[in-house]
Amino acid sequence: MTKILVIRMLEMGDVASIALPAIRYIKQANPNAQLFCLTHGQGHELISLLEPDIQLLGLENGNWPDNIFHGLEAFLGVAESIVEIKFDQIINLDTAFMPCFLSRFLKDAGEPVQGNYIGLSLQELIDQIQNQTLQPAYVNDVQQYMQSSFFSMFKWHTQWWQSDVLCDHGYPEFYLKNCCGFSDINYDAVLLPASVEFQKKSTKKIYLGLNDLQMPYLQTQTLVQELEQRGFIVEVDKENAPISSRLERLSASDLAVSLANVVYALANTVGTPTLLVPIQLDPRILMPDYALDMASELPQPEDLADSIASIFEESAQ
Repeated sequence: MTKILVIRMLEMGDVASIALPAIRYIKQANPNAQLFCLTHGQGHELISLLEPDIQLLGLENGNWPDNIFHGLEAFLGVAESIVEIKFDQIINLDTAFMPCFLSRFLKDAGEPVQGNYIGLSLQELIDQIQNQTLQPAYVNDVQQYMQSSFFSMFKWHTQWWQSDVLCDHGYPEFYLKNCCGFSDINYDAVLLPASVEFQKKSTKKIYLGLNDLQMPYLQTQTLVQELEQRGFIVEVDKENAPISSRLERLSASDLAVSLANVVYALANTVGTPTLLVPIQLDPRILMPDYALDMASELPQPEDLADSIASIFEESAQ
């Protein structure tokens, strides 16, 4: 049986928007193949839930070391496991340094690697580290370290969202279609059967995902009260809740209001309409159903509640 490995190891929202559509595309193109996914963190739980027939690989103990020496050691350990499985195809969709280092090592070892990899071989990288000539910018700047066998990956480095032709699903679709060459990939949402507790009611339900480490929304409770006074049911995302619960609750919601975070990606996964609070991110990058204007500050609760209410007023007309 043909064995195919897909590598995508960034945070869960990235796994939801990039890895899952890619896995489904590859499954459809290779219906008799055995698919594996190398991912990280909560990405394992997400893929296990939505694609239970995919076999998962990961770092030992789930740890991604910050130290480059420990990181190289950890990823070389993963490489040994990959080589033992004897894959027929290895597709690295990741753009982070360590997964690209992994794919370069596998490529140099004669493994059938496609996609992204670093420009330096393992020996060249080790020599530069030992000689203290490795520049921090090389590790930190993807434009310096990343090369790719995907012919159109150069488009990833452009301001593609300023073009006249945009993808309906924003960056994830652009990346997979225009950069990786998955030209006919399907972005249909996952339809989850909402449990009785979370079934949609006549009263509109709003799901709030406004948590962000860099710019948290400190007035969430005030916003909840404002929305409830206007007759909405409000659910606030709980980061520590099981992913299955978050997906079910999102699926049973009429609108997800979020920053450009994991809630936005999960809402798209289950097909819930989104209102993006973009701050200084150009909304064309993500192509939400609705978006506030770019701003330097988060909106006041009353103003955000007005924007939410206007969406339903317009749809009722």
